[in-house]
Amino acid sequence: MTIKDSIYFIYDGIESKRYGIANVNLDSGMQEEYFAASRRINEEQIRGRSKPYFQGIEKEPLKFSVSFAFEEAWDEATIREVKRWLTEPDYYKPLIFSNDPEKVYYAICVDDPQLVHNCLQQGYMKLNFRCNDAYAYSPLSLSKVYDWDENPLIIARNAFTNGDKHGILLNSNDQITLNTAKTWNDISPAISWKDLSI
Repeated sequence: MTIKDSIYFIYDGIESKRYGIANVNLDSGMQEEYFAASRRINEEQIRGRSKPYFQGIEKEPLKFSVSFAFEEAWDEATIREVKRWLTEPDYYKPLIFSNDPEKVYYAICVDDPQLVHNCLQQGYMKLNFRCNDAYAYSPLSLSKVYDWDENPLIIARNAFTNGDKHGILLNSNDQITLNTAKTWNDISPAISWKDLSI
């Protein structure tokens, strides 16, 4: 999905419908918008060598332009509130367009926001947004909460003296100790690990 075919949007958790604002296209004919993030080649040029040393690719954060139009005439209070909402955030905020709500851009308004109007409090805004990354994100997904209300398993045995002991020596404090009567030299090299019992 593309940005320009969306009618409405949500920025910083506020829907554009609240202010009667729609995403509009002002160009006639086919629309142009970003296809992928801009990339830059990192390379080092050495004197006396015509071929530079390639060091990798860097992707630039996404940047795109939009036009948001007021569906009705605005008043001074509304235009101030919309200006604070769209142009005053001091960090990247989630921007979601109506035709693809599964794609979240973390964006902030940059450059020179413009208000184009007919002097009758009717018109549109031209804004440039810059994202924090070269990609859009998917929405936060939370799994189901599992409530474990079963009774916990309690093991009553708390000493090595309880239960079966095969090849284990206990000292006077009921702690496991090494059997000094047998050493690795006493074990035949032909015996396998599964047959080994000390």
